[in-house]
Amino acid sequence: MSLSLDRSLLKPVATVVAIVLSLFQIYFTGGFGVTDAHILRGTHLTLIMILVLLLVPSRKLAPGEKEGWFPILIDLALIALAIAINVYVFQEADNISRRLKYVEDVTNLDLFYGTGLVLLVLEATRRTSGWPLVIVSGSFLAYAMFGEYMPGGLAHNGIEYDRLIEQLFLLTDGIYGVPLGAAAGMIFAFVMFGAFLESSKMSSLFMDLACLLTRKSAGGPAKVSIFASALFGTISGSAAANVYGTGTFTIPLMKKVGYTSHFAGAVEAVASTGGQMMPPIMGAAAFIMADVIGVSYLTIAKAALIPSVLYYLTLLAIIHLEAVSKNMGTLPPELVPSAASVLRRLYYLFPLVFLITILLMGRSVIACAYYGTVCIVILSMIRSETRFTFKRLCGALELSAKNAMMVSSCCACAGIIIGVISLTGIGYKFINVITALAGSNLLLLMAMLMVTCIILGMGVPTAPAYIIVATLGAPALMKAGVPIIAAHMFVYFYAILSVITPPVCLAAFAGAAIAETNAMKTGVTAMKLGIVAFIIPFMFVFEPALLMQGSTTEIATAFASALIGVIGIASGMQNWLLVRCRLWERALLLASGLMLIFPGLITDTIGLSSLLIVLFAQRLRKGGSPIAAA
Repeated sequence: MSLSLDRSLLKPVATVVAIVLSLFQIYFTGGFGVTDAHILRGTHLTLIMILVLLLVPSRKLAPGEKEGWFPILIDLALIALAIAINVYVFQEADNISRRLKYVEDVTNLDLFYGTGLVLLVLEATRRTSGWPLVIVSGSFLAYAMFGEYMPGGLAHNGIEYDRLIEQLFLLTDGIYGVPLGAAAGMIFAFVMFGAFLESSKMSSLFMDLACLLTRKSAGGPAKVSIFASALFGTISGSAAANVYGTGTFTIPLMKKVGYTSHFAGAVEAVASTGGQMMPPIMGAAAFIMADVIGVSYLTIAKAALIPSVLYYLTLLAIIHLEAVSKNMGTLPPELVPSAASVLRRLYYLFPLVFLITILLMGRSVIACAYYGTVCIVILSMIRSETRFTFKRLCGALELSAKNAMMVSSCCACAGIIIGVISLTGIGYKFINVITALAGSNLLLLMAMLMVTCIILGMGVPTAPAYIIVATLGAPALMKAGVPIIAAHMFVYFYAILSVITPPVCLAAFAGAAIAETNAMKTGVTAMKLGIVAFIIPFMFVFEPALLMQGSTTEIATAFASALIGVIGIASGMQNWLLVRCRLWERALLLASGLMLIFPGLITDTIGLSSLLIVLFAQRLRKGGSPIAAA
């Protein structure tokens, strides 16, 4: 074997494995075949790990550096181990099922393959998403093995190693648990929907439509980023991936019309992050939340609608005020598609409309995603530029599997955390400790959980981040009397916001890389741009109408008040309403925004009055001229 063996030689094998994985998913989760949950999840994970080991080197290589034969041989040995583990799961399927009813001893083979699986999952996660989730999972494993020596109420009674492996490997409360089940089911189905939309080039309409709608608006490229990222981000499942998907186009344009590099990178990061909160798909987390809570998908989508709309409206207001205050230009004419071209392709949006419609009709979530994918294939036949040839179809199947590598690896890794929590009872201990520290002060409890969720969500994709914080954080809020949907939405928002919160703000880092600017400065700016998302979860805990809970009048009033409030906050953050703010005006704008978002007639009245005072003062100073057109 050549000493300069290149990993690219393994790519044809990876292509075959990826296509096999996609076809396996279609057959067994698309309603054509039925199999044991353990075997389905195990086979899905095995194919994912094989793909990771074939495609992703164990370390980052320098440009032009050859990997050599030894690391590849190690990866081939790990692939053989992954296959052996799955074969063992097939052979022991009946015995594994029996464990759910009867207590049986863990064998040496169980320990060997179980340990191997844990290590493989950690390694696959490290290669696809870096160290953060691996460190968190490793910390939980260390707690399981050594937590009996901890002081105070967090100590447990001691966990034997064979019992730990049984929990993580042989039962459905560990690696093969709910997170991996979601990854092998609904998440993969929606990843495939997005991959087919991308492969058909029908997703290009998102960007063109955004450019057309913002062609005459000051600072138009930043607004393109908002529209495109909201449309693309809701189905991508990863804020960082969304930054790379749309930011390579929008960030250079923003810089071209006058936005600073760090501001441009931050806008794209914040816009991409919002896609994970925006219905209908919310990065697939909406379906997991519905399953965890035990409510319909529609209930979750409705609850997320007003907060996500307020999030994007605040960002839109901030970047518009930035553009007006600096007298920025509009989109270059050569980048604006003709209205006729966009109108001819509006049917590209039909698969998304069709998907939402059948979801609202109550059909199976997984089936809806596959029906939507079939709709893409059918509509693609209308134009030659979108038509699926055999090669393009295989490419879409391959892309589906590759796009699932990170989220499936991370969901399996999240299963380690869930398994340890279930085995040790650390979840209940955590709830008791944090509620004891907060006492009867709900505001303090929420502040502590906000920090906890941001830390636990750092570096973790949307779906597993939600699963982790839902297990630890949401029960603490429910214990304090917060309604179940508000509790889960609260922890979900802050887990997502970790990607724009320094020091580990992955979406901001991705934006900074494209903008070629300082990463931490971009992260701080992104956090400022997304400020409303840090405020709203506190508000909807006290005002359920912001989650569409209550009468139509209550919901409309809460939304209208919050809508005016976010304009006040945006103006205060940008130090500009009609003209540059004086210090007292800026303070009053921020205060009025908070009071308008906070529920209550008295706070709304004070907030609106304060906002009108600033508006009147600035109109006098400006000479009564109208606000610049949006």
